[in-house]
Amino acid sequence: MFYHHHLLHQPNNTSSPFWGAFLGAFFAFVFGLVTYVITKRRERFVLHKNTLIKLDRSLNKHLNDLSVLKEILEDSMRVASENKVPSNRLFKLELPENIEMDLGSIRLVNKFFSYRLSTDQLNFNTATINHTLTRVEDLFINGQPVRTENFQFIRGTLEKFLVELPKFNEQTIELLLLTRVHQNKLKEANSFIQGVFKTQWEQTITQKEVSEERAILEQEIQFGTTDDS
Repeated sequence: MFYHHHLLHQPNNTSSPFWGAFLGAFFAFVFGLVTYVITKRRERFVLHKNTLIKLDRSLNKHLNDLSVLKEILEDSMRVASENKVPSNRLFKLELPENIEMDLGSIRLVNKFFSYRLSTDQLNFNTATINHTLTRVEDLFINGQPVRTENFQFIRGTLEKFLVELPKFNEQTIELLLLTRVHQNKLKEANSFIQGVFKTQWEQTITQKEVSEERAILEQEIQFGTTDDS
């Protein structure tokens, strides 16, 4: 009886290992989840910074490309005024893919979206002019006469394109300035802190900051030091 009584009152500790293992696994899961979120947010911030650099370089190249397009247009108008077909062709402006998805600023995304639409329109006009020049050139190659009205149409089309270039050039500059000010504000930012506590990186930008950056850009353009790589 004594032995049986002792077994009946033996404390049951079989649940302790289970709860220990469960809590250990639970806290490991929570820690892993938090680490994953922090890592992904930090990667998102780094992607945003790298995309700003990519956009900066692309816009710088566009400024150089626009100056080349201006020279081609002016030369083509001169040739067309002599009732000849310009041999030079215009070229399209390229934009990196996925900029809208990779930027972490809604304001910049909206500005870039508008800029992409303008770029698409400019590229469409470029393709149209090139097609027209090629068709007229084919007439010459085939020995067919080209009426003077055709050259007048070419000159008028080139002139309209030339008039629109300064507007697009200014749009390029405005987006580039905004991009550079964003870069300046994030240059010394801690990627860990920015990644953990933020999911978007909007910046309060003053007109003074934009004006100062414009002065720097104008000096770079004057001395030909814009980064088009």
